[in-house]
Amino acid sequence: MYGPYRMKRFRVKGIPGVETYLRLIGENSEGYVILITTINKAGIRESEEIISRHLFDACIRTGFLNECEEPAAACIA
Repeated sequence: MYGPYRMKRFRVKGIPGVETYLRLIGENSEGYVILITTINKAGIRESEEIISRHLFDACIRTGFLNECEEPAAACIA
C-alpha cells in the first residue's frame, strides 16, 4: 500500500504566505486518498481529496511535492 510513500508527509511548493501540506491516508482503484492541510493568515483548512498515482509521481519528480515533517500548526487542527 502507498508504494515508497507510506507514512510520509509532503510540503507543496506553492504560493508565498500559504503553507500547504499533504499526507497519504488511503489508497483505492483511482489512486491515493490524501489529506491536504493549508495554513495561512485566515487559519487552518483541511480537505480530503483523491490524486492519481501518475500525477502524484509526477509531482514528486518535478519537486512540486517535497518530503517533510508535519508542521506544528497542522497538529492543532
